[in-house]
Order: sequence, then C-alpha cells, then structure tokens
Amino acid sequence: MPLRDIPPAPDVLSVYQQSLGDYLGPNWSKGELFHLPVGTLGLEQLAKGATLADVAPAGCRFFAIGPDGTEISCEMTDTERYGQARFRNVVHGDLVQTTFQRIQESHGLSQVQEGEFELRLLNIPGIYFEGLHLVSKGPTSDLVLPVVCMDPSLEKSGVLTAEAFLKKARRIAAARLKVASSDPLSS
Repeated sequence: MPLRDIPPAPDVLSVYQQSLGDYLGPNWSKGELFHLPVGTLGLEQLAKGATLADVAPAGCRFFAIGPDGTEISCEMTDTERYGQARFRNVVHGDLVQTTFQRIQESHGLSQVQEGEFELRLLNIPGIYFEGLHLVSKGPTSDLVLPVVCMDPSLEKSGVLTAEAFLKKARRIAAARLKVASSDPLSS
C-alpha cells in the first residue's frame, strides 16, 4: 500500500495559498505539493525514554515545486495550540531540495509498499535533528529518514526503524545532557 500523505485542513491550506501568493506573487502557482504535519520531542524527554508515540504536534510544513522547478518549504503554526494557522516563513535551497529527495525516496521504499504509513516530519531540536517520520498504521515499525543531523551516527541517507532510530537518538540526547549548561544563554 502506498505512503499516505496527510491532507491539510481547508483553513490551513487557504492561509498557505494566500500567504504564498502574497510572498511570491499572484502568478506563482504550485506544481507538486506535500503537506507534512510536524511533531517534536524534547531533549530530556528523549533521554528519559520517550518513544515516537510521545511526539507532540508543532505545526506543519508545505513543500512545493513551482512550475518553473523552484522548490520551497513553508512553515505554518499548529492550529490546536495557536488558533488560526499562521504562515511563518518561506525557505528554499539545499535543505529543501534534500527534503524533497527524501520524500520521493520514502514513497518508493519496499517497506512502504508492503505496509501502510503516513508521512510526517520529526523535529528534535535538542540533538539538532530533523527527518521524515513514516508513521506505521499497521503492525510494522515506524520508519525514520534523517534529513538534518549533526551526529554522524544518524546518516542522512539512512532508513531506520523506530527502535534503531531511538537507540541512537537517546544516546545522542544523553551525551548532550551531560555537557548541557544551566546558563540560559548557552545552546
């Protein structure tokens, strides 16, 4: 069964389309479009054993390819937390291109063809991680495809089961907590 893209709520899509038109002009129209709900995990939460079931909603991102081939990403706030969706930014460049490549790769994975998954984005700021989160809707494990990570143990070309990802991510989180500073100006 193919990977299921989660359609945006009509009001979120409307805010996105209007804001994108304001930013790029009325003649820019989307070509290919992906809507990815964004979830996040905290550093301490992860180090203490959180699973991907503990991911908290944090908004959504649209990834679009315009008719001229321009690839962009637009971030939107979480309507459950902040009421009406708000357009936050437009990004283009290498990171957007890499994310598109990973999205296209995820649709062709053999695990995805044999199971049922939803496409989401996972953000773990405490370990400098962002990646695709393929949420299993069946008996198989969730999958994680890293896109951005400072730690080389989470290869940006890898496809990890939830268990393999969490084992590595928890190790990174524990190491970060050991060197964390209580200074509010520290990263």
